[in-house]
Amino acid sequence: MTAAPPRNAICLGGPCHGMLTHIDQDIGTLTVPVPRRSPEEPEAVARYRITRERVHHPCRTEPFVALHWADPVEPPGPPCLCGCGD
Repeated sequence: MTAAPPRNAICLGGPCHGMLTHIDQDIGTLTVPVPRRSPEEPEAVARYRITRERVHHPCRTEPFVALHWADPVEPPGPPCLCGCGD
């Protein structure tokens, strides 16, 4: 049995705000599982952007990598049926 990797990042904003997690990459975006409030609640994930920002937390001497919530991208609306090209 292997131990879980140490938490080295903190989510800021969005549905996972304040949650500590482990990341292995330095740049980009990643998905974080959203904590469920009940077993009946469906599983969900939220996108977070890795930043250069570091946040100190009292539970650890080294700072955490700040993960900022990447607002969900709205899907494009239905095409315009009037023929105007929108």
